[in-house]
Amino acid sequence: MKLVYVILSVLIGTHVAKSQDIVIPKTASHEWTTSAAIANDNAILSQVLGQVKLPARSELIQSYKIRSSFATHYTFQQITNGLPVEFAGATLHLKDNGSCRLENYIYYDIADGKFSTANAWLPSSDGAIAVKKELIQHGGLEELVYTDQFGVVIYAKDQTKYIKRDTSIFVKVFMLNPINSSGQPYGGPFSDNNDQSNPSLESEMYWQMTDAQVSNDTFYLESEFLKFTNISAPFDDDFFALNDSLTFTRDQGDFEFINTYYHINEIGNYVKELGYNSLIKQLDVDVHAFGNADNSAYSPADHSLQFGEGGIDDAEDGEVVVHEFTHSMSELASPNNTIGSQREAMEEGSCDYFAKAYSRSLNDNTPNKVFSWDGNLTWNGIPLNTKRSYPSDLRNSKDGDRDMWSSALMCIHDKIGRTATDSLLLEHFFYQGANTTMGEMAEVIIKIDKEDFNSNYYSSLKSCFVEAGFISRVSIDEVNRTPYKVINQQGFASGESDLRVELPREVAISVYDVQGNLLTVLSESTSHTLKASDYSKGLYILRFTNEGQLFSQKIIR
Repeated sequence: MKLVYVILSVLIGTHVAKSQDIVIPKTASHEWTTSAAIANDNAILSQVLGQVKLPARSELIQSYKIRSSFATHYTFQQITNGLPVEFAGATLHLKDNGSCRLENYIYYDIADGKFSTANAWLPSSDGAIAVKKELIQHGGLEELVYTDQFGVVIYAKDQTKYIKRDTSIFVKVFMLNPINSSGQPYGGPFSDNNDQSNPSLESEMYWQMTDAQVSNDTFYLESEFLKFTNISAPFDDDFFALNDSLTFTRDQGDFEFINTYYHINEIGNYVKELGYNSLIKQLDVDVHAFGNADNSAYSPADHSLQFGEGGIDDAEDGEVVVHEFTHSMSELASPNNTIGSQREAMEEGSCDYFAKAYSRSLNDNTPNKVFSWDGNLTWNGIPLNTKRSYPSDLRNSKDGDRDMWSSALMCIHDKIGRTATDSLLLEHFFYQGANTTMGEMAEVIIKIDKEDFNSNYYSSLKSCFVEAGFISRVSIDEVNRTPYKVINQQGFASGESDLRVELPREVAISVYDVQGNLLTVLSESTSHTLKASDYSKGLYILRFTNEGQLFSQKIIR
């Protein structure tokens, strides 16, 4: 998200104190294996309480639960003296094989002193402060504001994240933007020119088919991924069409509707193919927002996206659209913990990477810059594939360090391919925590590869993370591989060649889709081949038993 500047004294009409140093409880990790399935949420809480020590008059309350392909993820809020402690609590990751990982963010330095309207404790360098927490809205922007008993703002956090039937329509859109598709530099006919169209820009619009809804011969841009609404000025009339083929030039405001709609549908369907349906929730989207300011944002409070029109219209650039959509998936996976300079930089870097990986699936004309169309005129976009070294080159800011994380992810992408890298990235979203570092999250991704992919990508992950400085050559133990080999994952994922599974003894393999439906059973053998032509794109799970131990292996086609 681009920087959004809000003057708090104007916004809420109170005194503004110097921002407090917010102290996030240091993470303590615990890992163990449970011998039997945990029956219910109360039993889950008992497991967590058995691993943590709470301060006096405190409890943990389950606040969130979400499912990924191989695990269930629980978030617990710390409550002390009857009030929630912001950014404090615990997260439990319960794998299907019974292994458990607990991240402990318990905060202990809490004294009495809450006032009548206080509704939270805010951890600080001076101990927890009783505060009144409010969500303030102004011109479509949202900010969490914390005030003390005298009404003084001590901390603020930017938050900006008919019966119809299904049909298909045709839309003419940028792929992903005119700089990206043409390979031309910004300037001349490939410039904004106050939103004017011209033959060069129109030649970079392409017909595409996408899902929509229809009622009484009227077509609506609404899908499981998004619907359009007015969130902030300027306000648009409801969008609908009377035919199934929509084309507009970029000087017409309706172009931003169809361009945003197509690219969110495309990336949403792709995420579902990878098996991450739990990261999909219909978004409210405003393509003409923020009073024509040059900003775009995702709001977690109401799960909405807004795109500004200052400079080059943000909704014209598919990389901006996908970047903001990725914020929504990250927040659904691990809500309310984007705090800490490295955590915030990784949030932006992950979204930059995901947008550019989508862009590079179409062409490779602008590999070293994200927002190659929008990032002109009023700002310069975001660099990618930089060679900065962690931690010596850290600038300790969200936008100053995002390229360190995105560049490492793109290094992995170039070694193992888009689908495998994206699957690792989406799975790692569930393990994000407040104030986590790039080194910690690099180790999380390596652990995901070990547990879910049989360490198939270990050497590539280690190479890129060592080059970035996130891990040392000796900080990660060499992996203990399981007694089987999965060969040619990348070729199978691309559809170019078949997948082979080799085992030490004759074993039958069951193949499931991501919903858990049994597709086929491969008869007992020491070598199994899965033909790429037999499987549509998506995520599949292989399950088999070897010497009494059950193995599950995720594969991507």
